Amino acid sequence: MNYFRNMDRSRVVFDFCYYAADGGPDYEEEILGLGGRCLPLGAGRHALRIRSRLAALLAGNPGEYVIAHLHDPALTRLIHPVVRGHGVNTLIVHSHATEYSDHMYGRFRNRLACRRIADHCEAQFACSRAAGEFLFGSDGFELIPNAVDVNTYGFQPKVRSAARIRLGLTGAFVVGHVGRFSPQKNHRSLIPIFNEICRMRGDARLLLVGDGPLRTTVEKQVAELGLDGRVDFLGNRLDVPELYQAMDVMVLPSLYEGLPMVGVEAQCSGLPLVCADTVSREVGIGDCSFLSLNASPGEWAREVGRLTTGARPRATGPERIRAAGYDVEIAAAGLADKYWNLAGS
Repeated sequence: MNYFRNMDRSRVVFDFCYYAADGGPDYEEEILGLGGRCLPLGAGRHALRIRSRLAALLAGNPGEYVIAHLHDPALTRLIHPVVRGHGVNTLIVHSHATEYSDHMYGRFRNRLACRRIADHCEAQFACSRAAGEFLFGSDGFELIPNAVDVNTYGFQPKVRSAARIRLGLTGAFVVGHVGRFSPQKNHRSLIPIFNEICRMRGDARLLLVGDGPLRTTVEKQVAELGLDGRVDFLGNRLDVPELYQAMDVMVLPSLYEGLPMVGVEAQCSGLPLVCADTVSREVGIGDCSFLSLNASPGEWAREVGRLTTGARPRATGPERIRAAGYDVEIAAAGLADKYWNLAGS
């Protein structure tokens, strides 16, 4: 969506095909307003059903699509013959992660599905070098940064003040995390880290933005540690840029990541970032530290204290994001060029 919002739509328009069994994408109204379409398959996670309904969809729109950009690599073998058989010249497979799944069965299944994946697509994209090497090997892929709108996320003191008043955070030291409550995001480690931060700072608060299947488990963990009243479960939000402003530091102890967009967004707002060394190093754009998941919660808490003490002025966040190549206005023009080059090949 960041790319679509900033794309020259006289050159490139996205239609979004999704396979959810019911409901539409969160951004359906915005997609339609930008000139795109939402194309439901109604297939759930059933791979063969996805394949057959995609074939029917393409057959019903003959000659309309030149490129298919796939963000679910495990479907590549099934999708490639379908799109090529219906006039699509190029299938792009995009790697966003450095692990196949959160679950053992999913890892085994997806690993098999992705063997020799380059034989089943015409182009390979990755959000980071680590994500590209994980899926495609040491070369043969192009880096497409998880770019952001620097004007949306740049630090604004008035927005910070208003957000902190609205959330009851005036005078607090605010630790933030934005992510789905899933095993990958590792809230299980985040809560003990925050507990240690609370031992160091009586004014500490934790904002948890997102939702997911493990939320109830994390809520119980918070209660068991006596952190009720210091941890705010905010759910899925539309005001995430304002929430970054309210925070003082972002902590990401993920078990794996390709390149977390929330880390780029947070640093664009000038937030220091403390994350696991399982996260791609390319996310280290501003004030950023990488710690082992084997480090103790106390070590993580001390690193949070060290980094926030020496952080640079938050207003410099957008400058660093642009210099690192994560300004989506520039990156979207580059992606449009790549699409046109592929369409002509």
